[in-house]
Amino acid sequence: MPFAFVLALGVFGALAALLAAINAVQVLLGLQLVKPSASRRSPRQLRAESAAAAVAMLGASVTAFGFLAGGMWPAAGALVLLPGWIALTVVRRHFAAA
Repeated sequence: MPFAFVLALGVFGALAALLAAINAVQVLLGLQLVKPSASRRSPRQLRAESAAAAVAMLGASVTAFGFLAGGMWPAAGALVLLPGWIALTVVRRHFAAA
């Protein structure tokens, strides 16, 4: 693999893992760690969105590092990423309708 591709996947995988960790901490604390000024999400909504986003970002990280490791890891990451992304969409629709 070209070095630029390996570097890009490594950076993307590390960033996705960091975002997954931040979202997991938000789920546990119920507080928004990085807060935009216009955010008005309730703790319940924040926990639900953060949990789904943490799963999606974990899948993205496994997918990115899986390309570097080879084997079935990219497929395993995609199997985690897609349900997390779908859950995030469902949670956002649920709270938008409420």
